[in-house]
Amino acid sequence: MGKDMRACAALLAAVVVLAGCSFGRINSRDFAQPGGALPAGSTVAVLPFENLTNHPNAGQIAADIVSTELYGVEGLRTLEVGRVRSRLSAGKPAADAASAGATASADGQPDAAPLDAQAAGRTLGVDAVLAGSVSEYGYQHGLREEPVVGLNARLVRVSDGAVLWTSSQSEAGRGYFSRDSVNNVAQRVATRMIDSLRPVVAATR
Repeated sequence: MGKDMRACAALLAAVVVLAGCSFGRINSRDFAQPGGALPAGSTVAVLPFENLTNHPNAGQIAADIVSTELYGVEGLRTLEVGRVRSRLSAGKPAADAASAGATASADGQPDAAPLDAQAAGRTLGVDAVLAGSVSEYGYQHGLREEPVVGLNARLVRVSDGAVLWTSSQSEAGRGYFSRDSVNNVAQRVATRMIDSLRPVVAATR
């Protein structure tokens, strides 16, 4: 009897550990244009992400996280995000188009409208732009609250407007007993996204 109870307790403990350490649901889809690699040394700018969620700052947060990950890609020179925003808001055509189509988010704050990626890239003077949207950013309510993040992105070559790479990534928080934050999930989503971009950049010579 005592052995059976100890065995049950050990099994329960193992289940608890596995549940606490397990990852949440992950969806990942990536596509790279054959033969569409960017030359080493190319300059890239991350445009403000279109916010499709109720979180007023999700687009800005996502663009910042993706930009940080992009700095680690060898062979690319990334335009600093503050400079991107200031140039696009300085009365340039791409910024004017965004302002004209801006909508309000749920709390009344202005929400970023999608930019013409090629035109924005010309305004910024870069070789390529990474444009995207945030489809999910917050907590999903059910039997328990779990953080959910969904990002979509595409890399556009400015010279001809060709889409060299696209990615759609989403993840729900992990573990029943170890609480994840939305920002932690967003970081993992952005890391997977940029990891899939690395083969699109030509090797540094």
